Amino acid sequence: MAQTLLEPVAAGQTRFRMQGLSSDPRGIAVGRETLVALPSLDALVSFLGAYSDEASLDDLLPSMTLEQARRGGGGHATLVRCHSSDGYAVDRLARLATAARGALYTGGGATFVRWRDREAPFGYDLAEPLQPPRDELVVVDLDFVAHYTTTHRMDPVELIQRLELRAVPVPLGGISRDPELCGLKEMALLLAAPALAHRVLRYLWRLEVPMAGYYVRLAGDAQPSLLLRLRQPRSRVLDVLAGVPGLELLAPVSSRAAVEIGWRHPIQLASAQTCLPGEEMFLFRGTTGRVERLDGPPRFVDGRHLVESTVAGRLREIGQLRDAELEPLRVELRMRKATLAREPRAVVIGWDQVKLLRHLVYMLPPSALAAARLVPLDAGVVVLASAGALGRGASAAGLGAGVLLPLGQRLGEVAPGVLVPDGHELWPRVRPALLRQLLGLGPDDHALYLSPTADPIRVRPDQLRPLDAALIGRLTLDEPSLVTPEMPAVGAGVVRNQRLGRFALWGFGGAPAATPRPADDGEGGP
Repeated sequence: MAQTLLEPVAAGQTRFRMQGLSSDPRGIAVGRETLVALPSLDALVSFLGAYSDEASLDDLLPSMTLEQARRGGGGHATLVRCHSSDGYAVDRLARLATAARGALYTGGGATFVRWRDREAPFGYDLAEPLQPPRDELVVVDLDFVAHYTTTHRMDPVELIQRLELRAVPVPLGGISRDPELCGLKEMALLLAAPALAHRVLRYLWRLEVPMAGYYVRLAGDAQPSLLLRLRQPRSRVLDVLAGVPGLELLAPVSSRAAVEIGWRHPIQLASAQTCLPGEEMFLFRGTTGRVERLDGPPRFVDGRHLVESTVAGRLREIGQLRDAELEPLRVELRMRKATLAREPRAVVIGWDQVKLLRHLVYMLPPSALAAARLVPLDAGVVVLASAGALGRGASAAGLGAGVLLPLGQRLGEVAPGVLVPDGHELWPRVRPALLRQLLGLGPDDHALYLSPTADPIRVRPDQLRPLDAALIGRLTLDEPSLVTPEMPAVGAGVVRNQRLGRFALWGFGGAPAATPRPADDGEGGP
């Protein structure tokens, strides 16, 4: 008959046959320690890597021990022991151990039992007390009892530091396709061989790449190498640097560790800061298969102090300026046809169309009508879109009167306050301020070219009239006549004192007054 080795723990059970078991707040039987049995070192690395992806290894490393053990009856196993905290943390360890082809047990000292499962949600306890042999570790499962003897102990910190990097593919189009995937979007570290240090500095300095660095002496090298820190490097620069032999790009994975691109450490080093003791900087190089330990924290110096100046010439001060008069080059401004379309800023309307203009003025928006100005000339009436700031702020909220009025000839602006016929321009093109200076215009004057062959006309600000006031006539107000009233004056009032009855307000408000009743007929009389 098969012997029962374990019994399920009942809900609310507080006493156990196995020493070291106790119930947590949920009633689950949890031992003082947790034991993970793994079949090989590869399974151990997989387990540690999976745990570092979900939680921090710094919580396990202080109490973790790694042992290589021989199993009684044949076989070997890798054992991971650590302290237990609560049922939730042990459940996570059990799930990750199962994914790494291992099993998890709980207990303490030299005896461990199977962790809880679906058949025993509160865990397992020994069916009978068990006395483990000396120098052996006993693991009790549902259908077997395993005895392990330790053959070798390993240091978890040293193991993680000596793990071999795993190659990962770089994006097919290079680092520039996805710098964030390579971990180089915000910062990149560049390790340059001694022979390439000065050339790399000159190349990055010419491209104005923000950098800082210092020289480090690696183990086995006669000359120091250059370690550079690049802030937000451009993708094209990373592609060039990655393709040069002797240059290694490293992606920072923590404050004191960096891994060469194209390689990945099996453990998330950001969650295993305890594995990097002291203040040293660790560089994991996959191409050479080495781990460089730099003495002390990084001491980066700004890049401008690393670049040597090779300028041979020096600036020379001017001793004395030569006194000479430069003859001005006289160029005549002329009108020519232009292909550049401009917004009309004014319109010249003949006197025969002024009557039609009076009717069309009511179609202009209020803002355009209020900004428009009018200048009466012999050739006709010139309507400007605006006179404020020489037309530069004309009709800021919409179109001006020069665009909305479908009459006359339109004028475009080639410079502030200088208007030419539509489809023409002044040649040669000079800057607007110089054009106004050559025409001799005042601060608020306008120059109007009414035709391509006519001379310009100066319009002063006092000659501009508001368009609405010039076209809309004045309104005539009629004087009122006073009328003498024909009704007779109101006579003097009469006050009567009467004794009030029960209905004192009867008939008040316009109804004919009733004949007053004798005082004897009142119902309220005393």
